[in-house]
Amino acid sequence: MLINTVVLFLRDMLPIGLLISLLLAMPGISIKPLLWRLTITLAVALAIYNYLSLISQFAQGTGFELLKVAFFAGAWLGMCAMAWMSHHQGFARHWGLNLLVLGIGVPNSLHFMVYFFSALSSYTDSKLLIGSILGLGISSSIAILLHVVLFTLLKQKFTFPITTWFVAAQTAGIATLFEQIDLLPAPVQAWDTSQLLSDESEYGHLLNALFGYEATPSISYLCVFFIALLLPYVIRHLTPLSVRSIDKEAS
Repeated sequence: MLINTVVLFLRDMLPIGLLISLLLAMPGISIKPLLWRLTITLAVALAIYNYLSLISQFAQGTGFELLKVAFFAGAWLGMCAMAWMSHHQGFARHWGLNLLVLGIGVPNSLHFMVYFFSALSSYTDSKLLIGSILGLGISSSIAILLHVVLFTLLKQKFTFPITTWFVAAQTAGIATLFEQIDLLPAPVQAWDTSQLLSDESEYGHLLNALFGYEATPSISYLCVFFIALLLPYVIRHLTPLSVRSIDKEAS
């Protein structure tokens, strides 16, 4: 139970901590507006959790998976909006940040609530408490370390590439969800590195949260990942022209 609780935090809570670290490293984003967005995200996740059994019954029992797809797609659209307005404070960047926080925060929070509350009702010993403390401590430490590295060593130069990679890794889960509900063909495995590092290990969950590591990724997963990774770069490359056009129209 102790290890399972730690893994639960690494799998579901660490991505939220990493997102906070990455966003705070971006220019023009401060802690106060991010906190109220996180508060709204938690409220939305709690509201959905209360109706999760009802939501799961939609679309022949695939409602929960489709809901997560919608949030992950929203997160990717938010990343694209922020890439487009990366050098300009505007409406698109504001709502891009909203979509990004909601799109990653809500699905991961829901996963955490489903398994944690289930464990809380089944176990009352100290292992759950100790595991929660360890998991929260490890997740927070990794998120803080990432933030420090971005500020001190990398000087924010790599914040956009790392954030884009991180969001692409989260978005690639859409392919896995579609495969689970048979909206994509049966997965064709690209390779297998489970003998070196299993998905179910602590390090596997850590690398999955950071880089989208999959020991046995499917072709669909890789396709979604690389599309989600490359398109924000294309949009960012076109940003100066877009910003000039917006500024010219505004004047």
